[in-house]
Amino acid sequence: MHLLIVMLLIAGLWSSADAAANSATTRGSTLVNACAACHGPDGRSHGAIPSIDNLSAEDFIAALKAFRADTRKGTVMNRIAKGVDDAEISAMAAYFAGRRER
Repeated sequence: MHLLIVMLLIAGLWSSADAAANSATTRGSTLVNACAACHGPDGRSHGAIPSIDNLSAEDFIAALKAFRADTRKGTVMNRIAKGVDDAEISAMAAYFAGRRER
């Protein structure tokens, strides 16, 4: 009986973790819509602006935080990055990472 309860608790925790990850990815997909204007659909640019779909989650997060802190220079990215918080940056990184896993 105790084993069954433990197994159900583990299954519930696993399900909660999956739901949280899916929520972050869904939130990220909404946030990255703004990126498409410059970086192209799904972050794949066909022009002079760099593509962002190929960045690892860590590199994406580091780049946005650097733009936000003005330690990385860009044309408009410094101003744009100031408008997103850490949770939003992580959600966008999770979205792009999830797209690469498909």
